[in-house]
Amino acid sequence: MTRQFLVFADKMFAPSEGFIQNAYKSFNRLLPVFVGSELRQQPPSGLKAIELAKLHGPLGETGFKQFGLISQRLKDTLAAEKPALIHAHFGKAAAYALPLARAMNLPLVVTYHGGDATKHANTRNSFTRVYNRRRSTLWREATLILPVSDFIRGELAKAGCPASKMTVHYNGVDPSRFAPGEKSKLILFAGRWVEKKGVDTLVAALARLGPKLDGWRVRMVGDGPLKTELAAKLQATGVNIELPGWIPAADMPKHFAEAMIHCVPSRRAATGDAEGLPMVCIEAMLSGCAVAATRHAGIPECVKDGQTGLLSLEGDAEAFAASLEKLVANPDATRAMGLAGRNVALRDFNLDIQSRRLEDLLLGVA
Repeated sequence: MTRQFLVFADKMFAPSEGFIQNAYKSFNRLLPVFVGSELRQQPPSGLKAIELAKLHGPLGETGFKQFGLISQRLKDTLAAEKPALIHAHFGKAAAYALPLARAMNLPLVVTYHGGDATKHANTRNSFTRVYNRRRSTLWREATLILPVSDFIRGELAKAGCPASKMTVHYNGVDPSRFAPGEKSKLILFAGRWVEKKGVDTLVAALARLGPKLDGWRVRMVGDGPLKTELAAKLQATGVNIELPGWIPAADMPKHFAEAMIHCVPSRRAATGDAEGLPMVCIEAMLSGCAVAATRHAGIPECVKDGQTGLLSLEGDAEAFAASLEKLVANPDATRAMGLAGRNVALRDFNLDIQSRRLEDLLLGVA
């Protein structure tokens, strides 16, 4: 018998958060019903979503989020789904869901993904921010807390989250979507051009290498506030650079399939923002790419230095350049790293396996 449960994601089906609905891909005993304040895109076929805005009482969304007011209409609508639990994604959404879990007497499970556990704005004491105000209570009352990496588990523990409540659960990637193709001498970067992604480290590394990358192409996918400044610097490197801009997620597998090397130069931003474990590491490994990355956040839990890629200190452009120079100098060894990475990803970050594990964890508290 299939039981339903509520997935609380404040901004449902945001284009950059496909990993949320993907997490339930292999469920067959629990059926997700998505609830949140805003529907960013129409739900994928077969998934149900309930927007909460029309269900609030006189004080509307403010009453719900700021004061935890649960209207009878909201409670009755969600109770009609006969949910077994609430699974909230990101700490802020979990803080909004906490009064709902209380009102409906449901177990609350929280997944922390990255900046929600590391940003200074989320870790300091602040009465004006709902999450900060409810953080200690959330950790005390939540039945289960799922950090997406051991790094995030450590960050939460340092802030006071009870170790007994936490179980590390890695996100997975669908191996049917990402596979090696015909590899060329292509170095790939895919991500937002923001401080956390370390794009400036990569640009500086490319500038150091210059002529050593003759015969190689560098394709840097994505957009962001740093792009205009960094694109100008790229022009001076003499490297064969391709800047295709933002590419839909559905089209990314072919880029990973072609690339021999994928770059993940992430670092902690001045705001404290850090990765959990970047999904692009797993996508690249499944695609047979050797990964040049930094020892940042959960990356070393995925990329094995010297086996599936090379790791350097975050923000160290000289060391990152040395990693790339080593990889381009020996394409056969680099291909072998890519194949080893695929085997690691299939074993430890396979979406089908991770999805079934998540279902087991949720059933354990339902």
